[in-house]
Amino acid sequence: MKAITFHGTGDVRVESVADPAIMEATDAVVRITTSAVCGSDLHPYHGRGAAPGGPPLVESGSVMGHEFMGVVEEVGAGVSRVKKGDRIIAPFSISCGSCEWCRMRLPTQCTTTGRAVFGGRFGKQYPGGQAEWIRVPFADHMCEKVPAGMTDEQVFFLGDILSTGYFCAENAGIRPGNTVALFGAGPVGLLALQSAQLFGPSRVYVVDRVDYRLKLAEEMGGTPVDLDKVEPVAELRRLTGGRGPDAVLECVGHEVPFGQAIQAVRPGGTVSSVGVYVENSIGFPVREAFFKDLTLKMGICNARNFILPLMPLIQTGKLQPTRIITHTLPLSDGPKGYAIFDKKEDRAIKVMLKP
Repeated sequence: MKAITFHGTGDVRVESVADPAIMEATDAVVRITTSAVCGSDLHPYHGRGAAPGGPPLVESGSVMGHEFMGVVEEVGAGVSRVKKGDRIIAPFSISCGSCEWCRMRLPTQCTTTGRAVFGGRFGKQYPGGQAEWIRVPFADHMCEKVPAGMTDEQVFFLGDILSTGYFCAENAGIRPGNTVALFGAGPVGLLALQSAQLFGPSRVYVVDRVDYRLKLAEEMGGTPVDLDKVEPVAELRRLTGGRGPDAVLECVGHEVPFGQAIQAVRPGGTVSSVGVYVENSIGFPVREAFFKDLTLKMGICNARNFILPLMPLIQTGKLQPTRIITHTLPLSDGPKGYAIFDKKEDRAIKVMLKP
């Protein structure tokens, strides 16, 4: 089959690799109908996350991608809930559904897989979804059937970034009438903006420097704060009468916006962070956080928990994830998709791939 493989910093290629096959009785083999390039795919693409002098975050030759959906083509003898022909969506992290952490609804901490993610990076190594086919382990637990009448594009983001955006907003404890600030108007940030509005804030300020992202955020009901025109902490305080926002959503994964979120939020407020940090440590303004009596919530989203609850919100139009899609390319143009997404060319926000 054809797949996008990793070969070092800035080097992804479309190559022929072995077709996946059933390896365990609980496996399914899925024919992929849609995949995508995620912001966290850019970490290995940029060479981030590897220890100095150590191996890369992703092994050379690995199949990339953790966002995918498709049609079940084969199942192992132990699979009973899904069958050949089912359209399914699966979460980005791989979990068994039965270990201690899975039973506690923390599937990203699964001890069976070692906190594995499709496309490799942590735990056991599983090939990714930027391909024509994929093996999905623990299929009865991992696969969720797609309701008839819903398009791939509507459902797709439940496997990762829509669930992550909602998780970020939910963790922020937003109450009706609150003021909210959001750092990062990339795909996760824009879906966090949509999610935050479900909780009834009076205003959501969106901090970024990319003009077309800020424009889309404004069209979605956010109030743009342009990093190239103002200092964001001072501006957020000015816009909130000197007090700071009640909640701040950090959707970047870098110590600068993380620190600015803590500096900007009001005393007693909440900072919710879902940006992916690949470094072991970053600068942390601990004194300010301590004396402001802040609540900090952060972590990797347990997307498996959100797929079913969020599905009706898409069906009724309360969440409209398709608005962030700017490009749909054939899988064979995957390296181009990485490049335009990375360099923010051609007004790229979310790049989808079709085998």
